[in-house]
Amino acid sequence: MDIRFTGQNLKITEGMKKHASDRLPKLEQYAPRIVEAHVFLKKEKYLYEAEITLLARHLRAFGKGSAKENIFAAIDEAYDRVEKQLKKYRAKTKDHHKKDSRASAKIAKALGWVETETDGISEKPRIVKVKNFAVKPMSAEEAGLQLEVSPETFLVFLNQDTNTVNVIYKRKGGDYGLVEPAF
Repeated sequence: MDIRFTGQNLKITEGMKKHASDRLPKLEQYAPRIVEAHVFLKKEKYLYEAEITLLARHLRAFGKGSAKENIFAAIDEAYDRVEKQLKKYRAKTKDHHKKDSRASAKIAKALGWVETETDGISEKPRIVKVKNFAVKPMSAEEAGLQLEVSPETFLVFLNQDTNTVNVIYKRKGGDYGLVEPAF
């Protein structure tokens, strides 16, 4: 890893370089192949600031720290921020095992390495959502009015005249259809 130092309004000492150079190589455990690290140190009035930028192949991490006490506290704060970003990046890149297993299973089926259970048979439709609701007793006309104000395309209700469960639905022409069970 190539580490470059730049200073503004302060002279970079060997102690500052050593402090940053000792800590930065430890970041390679989170993101291997870090190509370059740039440490920018500056002093403005009473405040010390440190900025660390890491460049890797598919990653750019940046951390900024500031401290009133000394420049070493600012370097440590910037280092902690960069380390946090790299940990998050590493967790994100490692958390894809499930996707790979599904993709490899699809590839194996496509190549014919694994026999599929449904060779020549189409898959049956699955129930993907179940919605429970209370069936309200009302007349067919009242159900039509309810359906008119509802964004749904159908309504299930208890017909108070026949005391059976009915379904009223919107048809393409703007009219309504009524489904009554015949037992």
